[in-house]
Amino acid sequence: MTADPDRAEETRELTDLLYALTHDLGAPLRVIDGFSEALLEEQQDALPPDALEYLTTIRGAVSRMNGMFEGIMQLYRVSQAPLRRIDVDVTALAGSILSELRAAEPARDVQSAVERDLVAKADPALFRTALAHLLQNAWKFTAKRNGAVIAVGREEPATLFVRDNGAGFDPAAAGRMFIPFQRFHSASEYEGLGIGLAVVRRIVQRHGGRVRAAGALQQGTTIYMELP
Repeated sequence: MTADPDRAEETRELTDLLYALTHDLGAPLRVIDGFSEALLEEQQDALPPDALEYLTTIRGAVSRMNGMFEGIMQLYRVSQAPLRRIDVDVTALAGSILSELRAAEPARDVQSAVERDLVAKADPALFRTALAHLLQNAWKFTAKRNGAVIAVGREEPATLFVRDNGAGFDPAAAGRMFIPFQRFHSASEYEGLGIGLAVVRRIVQRHGGRVRAAGALQQGTTIYMELP
């Protein structure tokens, strides 16, 4: 098949734009972050409280901007990465990711229920990225729940789900959950930039599938991945 030259040109332009975002714009942000950190470390005792607060706010904004750049690049990478389909052991993969989350926060008491013999025909690296985002979200949004539970299972032959009993969301906002940088909880409650579900959607779409969300405020969230 002959490559489409217009599509190739669009891809090159997008690559150049993303490079500019992450490198050319990232460089002055690193300077701002570096000097504000130096001021905090070297002049902390000499600065009035308002100035310290301003510097802390600046560093927080720089950190969020850098996170947004990385989120954009992650979306680009999963959109361009080669795709190969093999049988992925979802049961073992979910267990591995949950073990990593427990190791990072051993004080958390989270019950997990992973259905046995779950298999998906998918690219192993991309699918791991998608499942990791979903389980990290479930882990994060059950942080304030006593008796937190995370479940991974299959609803239909081609539909996998990740379910939690955490903070949930307003069902009226379900259609916006997979848009990049959409947040439904304040940063003071739960950290993050709102990029994970957008990455999940892009990965599932690349496999010819779709994602959807179900849930309610304070009643948990279920994310479904329909994979052909």
